[in-house]
Amino acid sequence: MRQLFLPVLGIVLVMLGGIVVTEYVARLAADRVQQAQSRESQARLSELRARLEGELNSVLYFTQGLTSLLLFRPDITGDEFNKVAENTLRGSTPIRNIALAPDNVIRYVYPLEGNEKVLGLDYRQTSGQWPAVKRAMEEGITTVAGPLELVQGGIGLISRTPIFIDSEEGRRYWGIVSTVIDVSRVLEAAGVFDENPLPSLAIRGIDGLGAEGAQFLGPVGLFDRPDILTQDVTFQHNRWQLGVEPDYSEEQVAATRVRVLAYGLLFIILVLLLQMLRIFRNYERRATRDPLTGLPNRRLLLERARQLVALGRRGRLDFCLCYLDLNGFKPVNDNYGHHAGDLVLLEIAARLRKLSRASDTVARTGGDEFVLLLPGLGTEAEAERIVDKLRSALAVPVTCESHQIAIGASMGWALFPHEADDLDTLMALADSRMYCMKAQVKAGAEPQAALQPALEQD
Repeated sequence: MRQLFLPVLGIVLVMLGGIVVTEYVARLAADRVQQAQSRESQARLSELRARLEGELNSVLYFTQGLTSLLLFRPDITGDEFNKVAENTLRGSTPIRNIALAPDNVIRYVYPLEGNEKVLGLDYRQTSGQWPAVKRAMEEGITTVAGPLELVQGGIGLISRTPIFIDSEEGRRYWGIVSTVIDVSRVLEAAGVFDENPLPSLAIRGIDGLGAEGAQFLGPVGLFDRPDILTQDVTFQHNRWQLGVEPDYSEEQVAATRVRVLAYGLLFIILVLLLQMLRIFRNYERRATRDPLTGLPNRRLLLERARQLVALGRRGRLDFCLCYLDLNGFKPVNDNYGHHAGDLVLLEIAARLRKLSRASDTVARTGGDEFVLLLPGLGTEAEAERIVDKLRSALAVPVTCESHQIAIGASMGWALFPHEADDLDTLMALADSRMYCMKAQVKAGAEPQAALQPALEQD
């Protein structure tokens, strides 16, 4: 597990780094698309603003002729007014009607048809219109009221221009020239209602107050959104404010594309890294594990033994090294075949694993030779107890197909550091003791191997 820690940590870091980089690049792509869409929306908003300003100022321009005439003919007659107003309306279709209000009382209106109700209207008695008229009088500028509901019906924009006449008594207020403008026609002429003008367009600035004026077109609450783009429409000392919320749907599309490509590449890289790790682990296992039993081989055994020696020298950690060699294993291969010999070795390995602790190492170092590292055993009595337990477990016959194969084992052990304080001496001592026991077995002290047929089942 310690050997796997660094490779696995590296793969995890690659995965986390890939995720961070992918999200960063996706955010960059989304930001670029957002900026591009914002610039496009801003450009289209500027174009719409210019068209609106042009339409509104052109409509208001047509009333300047009548205003100039009144400076020289304050006592204008109805016929004269009708002729001038007729020419004015012929040049500007959004103008619905023009009215003259000397002393703030409407006396003339053109066309009269449909507007009869406004004749005689006193602005001072009309609370809805008097603030705009008063502002025009006090500031001496053209004011725009609305869009609002008109007395003669419909929704319009009312432009009011105050007229001041020079006389012998000085400059005096004459009255108001009022022009009713069809807002829908102005907006239509400016392209506001085109099929694809701007997404989520809104306009505010009732009574020409700009951002302080109420909203009269577009989705309610649009100006409260944080990503709104705005521009001011200026006409005759009055302002409207345009607002548009850019369509950022392409932003998510761009981010999704980046994520699909980047995460796909990251997945391929992780698969390759995991494959390389698997190959590495297979090679490492072949280099450190016995291919038949899966036990550690001699190489891994020596590595762990050196670690125990190093620990023992620093902290006086005792351990026992035990050699184990099967007695009469060769006749098993000769009489029953190598397949039976493999089964015996697998059974012996399984029994040794079962008897060993998690801290112990059970290794196969040769054909029928096993070595055990037993940390924590520091006395001969402890070693003898473990060896007796192992000898008893290995004395039980191994069932192989229709045969019971009895296998014995010669064992030799040595204690670190009581009997040897270096690995080579320790191994040599345990090996010599094992061969000493094997010699005793060959001398007749213990049978080499008992090969008996299995008892038939009733």
